[in-house]
Amino acid sequence: MSLLTDLIKEKASEVLADKISIPEGIQEQVFGGIADSIFGSVKETASKEGGIDQLVELFTGRQEASTSPVTQLASNIFGSDIAKKLGLSPAIVNAIVPMIPMIIKKFTSSEKIDINELISEAASSGVADKLKEAAGSFLGGLFK
Repeated sequence: MSLLTDLIKEKASEVLADKISIPEGIQEQVFGGIADSIFGSVKETASKEGGIDQLVELFTGRQEASTSPVTQLASNIFGSDIAKKLGLSPAIVNAIVPMIPMIIKKFTSSEKIDINELISEAASSGVADKLKEAAGSFLGGLFK
């Protein structure tokens, strides 16, 4: 398991603590599903025209997580694909999906994010190179 997956799970746990009652036996799967939906969103966004810019905007703080198409896609992925795969009840899904923007905000504002690791985990090498290049040009080569 990667450090980024662990970080997303940590942030999900922080956001969801005392707000949503997730049965003890499935918490790990739910947090893993949230991580999968975020990585799936990063990968899918990176492969679309203009997607690299959307990712850079989100991960540099130029766009709020709550209004980002990346976040919306992660919410959609969790609400449909991941929730179905995990067999989650509609009540749990409806409670978690609105929290995904807060989880992504905590994740993207974390000082522990290694953009290169995120790119490597979420995208193919061709897309990863484009994202690194875009991030580097936005931030003066910080991620190269």
